[in-house]
Amino acid sequence: MSRLVHRFLESSAQAYPDRTALLEGDRKMTFSEVDSLSNRLARLLKEHGLQKGDRVLMIMENSFESVAGYYGILKAGGVCVEVSDRTTPAEAAYYRDNSGASTCLISALSAKRLAGFDIPCVIGPEVPVNNGYGVQMTWEDVSNVPDDPVKGDIWEGDLAAIVYTSGSTGRPKGVMLTHRNLCANCASIVSYLGLTGSDRVMAVLPFNYVYGKTLLNTHFMVGGSLVINNRFAFPNSVIQDMIKKEVTGFAGVPSTFAILLNRSIFTKTPIPSLRYVTQAGGAMAPALTKRLIEILGNVSLYIMYGATEASARLTYLPPERLLEDKLGSIGIPIPGVEITIRDNEGTVLPPFAVGNICAGGENIMQGYWKDEEETAKALKPWGLVTGDLGHMDDEGFIYLTGRKKDMLKIGGERVSPKEIEEGLIESGMVHEVAVTGHPDEYLSEVPEAFIVPLDDKTFDLEALKSFIARRLASHKHPKYWNVMRVLPKKPSGKIDKEALKK
Repeated sequence: MSRLVHRFLESSAQAYPDRTALLEGDRKMTFSEVDSLSNRLARLLKEHGLQKGDRVLMIMENSFESVAGYYGILKAGGVCVEVSDRTTPAEAAYYRDNSGASTCLISALSAKRLAGFDIPCVIGPEVPVNNGYGVQMTWEDVSNVPDDPVKGDIWEGDLAAIVYTSGSTGRPKGVMLTHRNLCANCASIVSYLGLTGSDRVMAVLPFNYVYGKTLLNTHFMVGGSLVINNRFAFPNSVIQDMIKKEVTGFAGVPSTFAILLNRSIFTKTPIPSLRYVTQAGGAMAPALTKRLIEILGNVSLYIMYGATEASARLTYLPPERLLEDKLGSIGIPIPGVEITIRDNEGTVLPPFAVGNICAGGENIMQGYWKDEEETAKALKPWGLVTGDLGHMDDEGFIYLTGRKKDMLKIGGERVSPKEIEEGLIESGMVHEVAVTGHPDEYLSEVPEAFIVPLDDKTFDLEALKSFIARRLASHKHPKYWNVMRVLPKKPSGKIDKEALKK
């Protein structure tokens, strides 16, 4: 198979045109229907001037249109810049300006949230987005375009996606992934999970998240199908949907499984068709893992580790070793990936010595978009420095011991404390601030803010909360607030976050 991501869809549409590719509620879409819609979008984008390498912003929840949109952008030779449908106007403006995108695919819900967002070309609902300026088209316009495939000189080394991930510098960084990066990672995941055309995965993870995107690409690669369900706030309905639609796979982050085990009918409800479950997006507590294993019975549980900078996946723990003796490990390198533990100078460390987890392989990013300094920190001659610390045992199994970067892991998503801190300072109400992670049963951790008001007499905490609600996506809002007279400092004068955690 040609190593272009959209060939996953095209090959499956050619081999299995009438096979169901997507399901949502009572709706279904075949591979040929998804391929046709993506071809129409690609042609429309080209007709409106999209050139090879142009970035296209996509702000949509998981849907049939978001899937067709993703592959359509790639077929047109564009670079997909897919961001959360929870994105605020300020964040959307940053993604637009940083990526240089002049076209945006947007859902109805996101369009209402981003009313007034200005970009030259919008494809989405009949809702004014950019105050009536520029070109606005709907999916009805897309459906009126011929579905003949567009021709282009796309090759595997071309950029396919820029995926924004929070960085230690505050503003999100754009991870540059080529078709080769994504195809290599997908082939590896398909291999160790043993995916086939008979597999059907329940997709509750958003497709803008690299873990969620691998569900789409790996299943389309083998002619498998996906059930889209954006209602995990009602987990029982998701479980019933899994039974009704006979899913064979499920993927989640630690908070997903905490909710299933503690707040749903999952523990008492067999899902006969289920053959495997995957978990990534942060370390899951061993106690939670043990409970999950007990409930799953003969269903295989794959514990995995990865990074956006690695097209998603770097390691997996074979289910049989999880049960035998490797609980707490993130496993071994996936096929085609090399993992080493090194010191800061790049020297490989012996077994059990703690150091930087580094990775090499065709799945490793090209760098950060327009950020040579951060790229140089992450990509070394010996590979990607993940920013995580760990050790390797004498059998080659890897264990995480900590995060080198000052990052939060909220429900599987990396969030920069600096980004939240800068937003709070921007309010003009705060003298100084520190944001740390507070343990949370369902999200692993949530932001906790420690603030010193600029003016004690006029300070209004509710006004500050309202400002942040407009400035940052909801999962970045501090859940815990501490108003203080002064923040503890280190001898260097830096805020002592460790002291605050105590």
